Amino acid sequence: MSETKQSKTGVLSRWLVALVLVPPTLAAIILTNKLFLLFWVALIGTVAWWEYAVNLLGRERRGLLAMSLIGFYATLSGAAFFGPDGQVAGLVTALAFGAMYMMYNLSPQGDRITVNLVGRYGLGHLYLTLGLSFIMLIKQLEHGANWLIFVALVTALNDTGAFFVGSKLKGPKLFVKVSPNKTISGFLGGCALAIIAGIASQSYMPLDFRWTHLAGLSLVLAIWGTLGDLFESCFKRAMGIKDTSTILRSHGGVWDRLDSLLFNFPPVYFFICWMTWP
Repeated sequence: MSETKQSKTGVLSRWLVALVLVPPTLAAIILTNKLFLLFWVALIGTVAWWEYAVNLLGRERRGLLAMSLIGFYATLSGAAFFGPDGQVAGLVTALAFGAMYMMYNLSPQGDRITVNLVGRYGLGHLYLTLGLSFIMLIKQLEHGANWLIFVALVTALNDTGAFFVGSKLKGPKLFVKVSPNKTISGFLGGCALAIIAGIASQSYMPLDFRWTHLAGLSLVLAIWGTLGDLFESCFKRAMGIKDTSTILRSHGGVWDRLDSLLFNFPPVYFFICWMTWP
């Protein structure tokens, strides 16, 4: 397939994914009933955890996947109903399941495989579970729905800007060992579009936040989101795979779509808390 045809296929794939995922996601964010958002994040997270487990824990370890999902649901529900305290309690519960798995399966003669698996299990919770649970914390803040739309919009336009500018200008690679297609020009183009999106979003954001605040936060999200993208690419490089799954057809898996957002939800939450501190 020619490079031009590949580019057109990539653009079409992006639009198709948007048409499928954006409407229910937007509805879950806007509706005042947090149960719908909780259900939607749990559904998306379940698929992402399944992809993580298949690639890093092993398809045959269904028991470990079940424990992972229980820990994920506990953390997500804790954040939704009890705030940060519930989030921490759920995460501690999830990590305790990992400790019990190690105690049950560890061989007295030594077992590096089990230790390795529990390490991957714990990393999954600090990465997938914790990152997604911040959605529920942001939702509970004043103007929480606006902030969720903000982070999703800025992250998406950063990704879009990087894709189109990088495809057109090319040039030096950003981090060729991890992601050979990412360029410095694409990174800068993504940052620029993210800042523009952040400034433009001032019309529906709280009045206490000036355009300089939103522009600065957007730049942080562009940089941090790119790091999240590269972090997920490290997993795929290590596992020798192109996509985490084919559930979204040629667009890869759900985890592939969450990579930048998983890094961007926590700093947005802490930024809001810091700016609104009495």
